[in-house]
Amino acid sequence: MLMQVFFICCIILLLMLIAKVTRIKGFEKLKITRNIQNNRIFEGEELIIETVVENNKWLPVSFILIKERIPLNFVYGNNAQILRNSNNQYHTSKYSILNYERRKRKYNVLVNKRGTYIIRDIQITIGDLFGFSAETKDILDYKEVIVYPKVKNISKFKFNNTNLLGDEIVKRWIHKDPLYVRGVREYNVEDRMKDIHWKSSLKMNKLMVKEYDYTSERELIIILNIQCGEIEWSTICEKCIEDAIKVGVALAAKATKEGMPTGMWTNAKLIGMQSMYSSTVKASTNSFVKILELCARIDCSVEIKFDKYLENKKNDFMQKNTYLILTPYLNEASVSIISKLRDKGMDIKLIDVSLDNSVTNIRGVEKVDYKGEWS
Repeated sequence: MLMQVFFICCIILLLMLIAKVTRIKGFEKLKITRNIQNNRIFEGEELIIETVVENNKWLPVSFILIKERIPLNFVYGNNAQILRNSNNQYHTSKYSILNYERRKRKYNVLVNKRGTYIIRDIQITIGDLFGFSAETKDILDYKEVIVYPKVKNISKFKFNNTNLLGDEIVKRWIHKDPLYVRGVREYNVEDRMKDIHWKSSLKMNKLMVKEYDYTSERELIIILNIQCGEIEWSTICEKCIEDAIKVGVALAAKATKEGMPTGMWTNAKLIGMQSMYSSTVKASTNSFVKILELCARIDCSVEIKFDKYLENKKNDFMQKNTYLILTPYLNEASVSIISKLRDKGMDIKLIDVSLDNSVTNIRGVEKVDYKGEWS
């Protein structure tokens, strides 16, 4: 009887020892990595996240639980296991891996909101061979995903109570220089009568108009102010900021397509894995990709109050350029600086993206109110 008890105890101790060795040694030469395919996408597109588990030792690992913290705006497909709470969501996956084996799994992930997402935290849990206990370890695996804002045609937006079309805004504010005639083309209903080229019209037996080009010096600078109130950290209006970004992107797309050098400035904090990013895109006809990335990196937090930002940038304003400010709020100091710049001959326009179109009117500065998108 005693021998049987002793034998059973030995077996139990042996199993516990094997379980402990399996649990502790399980992390040795176990490599877990993530690869992100197409980590630069537009809103509404999918990226692919691949998880790779490598066991580079003789000992198999019977149970591995991987728990990854992922952004709330990531929507996994492929029947992925997702755990959610009020502030976070986690993707979990389970593996059983043999010695010297590599396992891969791919997941399609839909992202519906622009932004820069930093994926970092992975929790790895290894259980013993018999399910008695488990060991957990946290690792950091930094990955960056950049989601560009969707590029919409400026004609999709409406302004003011007069139903002013976005294309009309562009024509009035991003006008071409009539001294530079590029050629002639067929007339359409949006063209001005004074632009009709009568000789060509008689020759072609239909109305033809002059097609103008931009001067080589004229530039458009789009300025995104994301300060939504006097106390910038407590008055964040995410909708106003997103509206400013999508209108700004649409205007930049239109202007660069027309061949006009276009740049962008912002007072927003920028998100990314590096410590410093430029909040300015230099005006160029090839600047649109850089503008998209800047808009993807914009956070809803203010880096510097707008009046201080304008004060710092006032010497960079040039009379030959058009400055288009998209803003949900202007305080008295900002209004004063803009007025002084206008008095110096700067060409400044405002688009009010506040919820109630309450941005102050400034003498000599044209302002239009953003009214949303056409349904």
